[in-house]
Amino acid sequence: MSIPTLVSINPATKKTIGSVQVSPTNQLPPIFERAQKATASWSNMRLTQRSQILRLVRKKLVAHMDELSELIASETGKTNWEGFLEVFTTVEHLRHISRSGPEYLRAEHRSSGIFLHKKCYVNYIPHGVVGIISPWNYPLILTATPVVEALMAGNTVVLKPSELTPLTGKRMGELFHEAGVPEDALQVVHGFGDVGAAIVDSTHTDMICFTGSVDVGRKIAIACAEKLKPLVLELGGKDPMVVLEDANLERAAGAAVWGGFSNCGQTCISAERIYVVESVADKFIGLVKTKTKELNVGPDKTNSDVGALVSKQQQEVVMAHIKEAVNGGADILSGGEDLSAVGGYFIKPTVLEVYDESSNIMTHETFGPEICIMRVKDAEDAIKKANASSYGLSASVFTKDKKRGQKIAKKIQAGSVCVNDVMTNYITADLPFGGVGISGIGRVHGPEGLRSFCQTQAVLVNRFGLKREPWWYPISKRTKKLFKTVTKIIYG
Repeated sequence: MSIPTLVSINPATKKTIGSVQVSPTNQLPPIFERAQKATASWSNMRLTQRSQILRLVRKKLVAHMDELSELIASETGKTNWEGFLEVFTTVEHLRHISRSGPEYLRAEHRSSGIFLHKKCYVNYIPHGVVGIISPWNYPLILTATPVVEALMAGNTVVLKPSELTPLTGKRMGELFHEAGVPEDALQVVHGFGDVGAAIVDSTHTDMICFTGSVDVGRKIAIACAEKLKPLVLELGGKDPMVVLEDANLERAAGAAVWGGFSNCGQTCISAERIYVVESVADKFIGLVKTKTKELNVGPDKTNSDVGALVSKQQQEVVMAHIKEAVNGGADILSGGEDLSAVGGYFIKPTVLEVYDESSNIMTHETFGPEICIMRVKDAEDAIKKANASSYGLSASVFTKDKKRGQKIAKKIQAGSVCVNDVMTNYITADLPFGGVGISGIGRVHGPEGLRSFCQTQAVLVNRFGLKREPWWYPISKRTKKLFKTVTKIIYG
């Protein structure tokens, strides 16, 4: 009986790129067992040994960056530049993790408080086997980052890349192995939802990291809750951008266009909802329209600015959101046309002015080349509208008064906020990344993200050889009286 295959299609041309073999669920148990056995040798390595291997992984990816950029662009429909930016972001995260990882994971001294005869510290211990299920929109960075953090922490990994971008996941695994990561420490399996479910349900996986849709994330959360299995979920966003009356409108408009249309809008932290103060709205909208009309869209991966959507289904979702918004009274200021005639799943970058906050295009993640602009009275009105969403992944605020921007950032319900910038927080490897609300649970990146892949173990050591502690049985009346006196002196 032949093993089924996954075929990878270029969304910009609809041509077949290649294929990989599906991993049947009945063949997964031996893979999990090998991963579990490999935890002993991999976790027992010194932190500096693991970081050195990850440095070699980084160098390997740089040596193959042109190949990887081309492969990413082909599988996702991105431009070659966007494929390269993904490689760039990946190696920056690798640089940071391999350099700072040992410091973040070393035993950390903690105060013993009034117990001066005790020594206290925290160990960061790997969970064991981490199951990682990664998405299609950034098939290298959203795969490599959790894999590298799990490996640096001493875990082994069973990885399932998206069925839409299997070739990038496969090639990434090969390059990791060539750089020195043991084959059993990182195993790549391919398939659909049944393979992902098997990874989540396996008794051999000790932690799950999933990036994808809210609906699937909820199912994984339920499955992990039943097993009390730790997890990290990154489930997307509907990110707001707030443009205040004193903003640098040229920069804000450039950020809106980049934040809304890069990767054809298929970015979890893309700027989908823009709230601009009424007094500067006309000028801001004019700048956004001008910059949007200058963008080139199409299958030319070298000269185009905006590439294709990943699939016909995604194209239909985006067009449906635009159509519903227009039917509800929204105005298309630029774009909005279906460009399938050029050969792939293309939509002309779309700018809308929206008046109905309850429409799907304002409440659901569209994940396409559209940005919605809504006029607001003032900063407080913008904050209120920004926080009206169930999502809470990222946000941005534009104002020339940086202190004001930082105060507003605190009021916005989001895991990350940029002031006078957009999406750069993700490239900044020392900042934790993750959401609130339905945007997810847990963090990746930075010390918080790396430690997400660890159990936190508290250790207390008795430093002096006393025969017994004063509060052990039997407890004399004198001791009880002494404790009460000391309590009044120290805490009273």
